[in-house]
Amino acid sequence: MIKRFEWYVALRYLLAGKKHRFTSFISVMAVVGVSIGVCALIVVIAVMAGFQKELRERLLGVNSHLIVQRLGGPILGYQGLMREISQLSVEKRGLSGLWARIRGEGTVTVEGILPCVVLQGLLSSASGQAGVMVRGVPGELAGRFYDRIKMRQGTLASLTDKAPQVVLGWRLAKNLGVSPGEKVKFILPGGRATPFGMLPKIRTLQVVGVFETGLYEFDATLAFIPLGLAQQLAGMKGEVSHLEVKITDPFYAGEFAKLLAQKLGFPYWVIDWRRMNASLFSALKLEKAAMFVILTLIVVVAAFNIVAALIMLVGEKREDIAILKSMGASDASILRIFMLTGFLLGASGMMLGTLGGLLLCFLIARYPIIKLPSDVYYVDRLPVLVQGFDVLTIALAALILALLATVYPAKQAAKLPPAEVLRYG
Repeated sequence: MIKRFEWYVALRYLLAGKKHRFTSFISVMAVVGVSIGVCALIVVIAVMAGFQKELRERLLGVNSHLIVQRLGGPILGYQGLMREISQLSVEKRGLSGLWARIRGEGTVTVEGILPCVVLQGLLSSASGQAGVMVRGVPGELAGRFYDRIKMRQGTLASLTDKAPQVVLGWRLAKNLGVSPGEKVKFILPGGRATPFGMLPKIRTLQVVGVFETGLYEFDATLAFIPLGLAQQLAGMKGEVSHLEVKITDPFYAGEFAKLLAQKLGFPYWVIDWRRMNASLFSALKLEKAAMFVILTLIVVVAAFNIVAALIMLVGEKREDIAILKSMGASDASILRIFMLTGFLLGASGMMLGTLGGLLLCFLIARYPIIKLPSDVYYVDRLPVLVQGFDVLTIALAALILALLATVYPAKQAAKLPPAEVLRYG
């Protein structure tokens, strides 16, 4: 238990007078070093969290939360399967689940189901050719399902089985040199057999829309066509490649996938969005952890300044230590005084760094201080996401390092023999 006089002495030593200017300078440098390290950590981790959030939202904007497939072939009678899936729900658990139930959001339900036929082929126009991944979807349902896709021209709801139509990613449309109203040829391998060999299927499609996802892979290779046309081209009568499922809370996709797999059983297979992008998000998580470790070294270097400041302070306060011991202060009290002094240095740097980091994050998020080329990155400015857990972890790490830095100088101060110090000055 820290006594009142120990607080008083520690604060007195922390605010060294004009007589010990060099020690004061080292102490100020220690505080500045810790604050810079904490500030840099908060800003970098917030930016990386912002990038993860932006990437996750863009991926979920063009991909579903869950995909249901049938092992060994397409899904037949998918309408009944859609009704069965739509009735499932999962209860949220843990502290977050408790808070969600208090708000009336404790149950995860199905928000939308989209039947889909996937085809791979080649799109050709007068200006060029490009490989393409085509999704056959019911237009009106797809317009509600992919509500996060930004439509530059036209709408997904305009896709109907009445005419062969296509909606292209904006980079794909740019590479082909086409715009809404123009036509492209969709070349599908594995067509009909002739005396000259297998000839590909060729279908002329009219461009009725252009969309943007913000992800190069999808904007340059993805296209949508009506579901009926895709079934005709793939030779699937009343069948689909898979079902895309969207739920009310994508972070419970794993639990929902397990429940859905148990409900449907063999031969159906369910995969959630995290497993589909496991390697990408694992790499981002590893990069975030690596940056945390690397930038923590800045705080470690600043902690050495705390060690130096305390060692110099112990040398300057030898007589004070001896007098305190002669007046009855124990070795433990001396130890606590100098540990408290160093801890206050670290805490001051931590608080300044935290305030500075949060302020800098606010400025980056509020004003476009740092702009990014939108043709290279999927955002035009640095995204920032300040998470309370990250800030708390950084602050605690700084305090722990500051406290560890005080152990050796404080022990040396506690070991000083008062008689020898007073005798020889």
